[in-house]
Amino acid sequence: MNALPRLQKIFREVFDDPSLTITPDFSMAAYPDWDSVATVNIVLATEAEFGIRFTTEEVAGVRSVADLLKVAEARSE
Repeated sequence: MNALPRLQKIFREVFDDPSLTITPDFSMAAYPDWDSVATVNIVLATEAEFGIRFTTEEVAGVRSVADLLKVAEARSE
């Protein structure tokens, strides 16, 4: 399963930027608009898209697309 295109759609919606392109290295540090509120919105959308649930610890550890990919790919079918 390739989760990256699905996550890219989520990021484009959350940040209201249809041209946004993400990679696993895309991180909060590199994108100033990615704050804690955006993280919550990204996690909620990722949970809905993949039919999974993040633990509190996983949510607290989300700092990059790679962190989201790790959870999404491990939990989804």
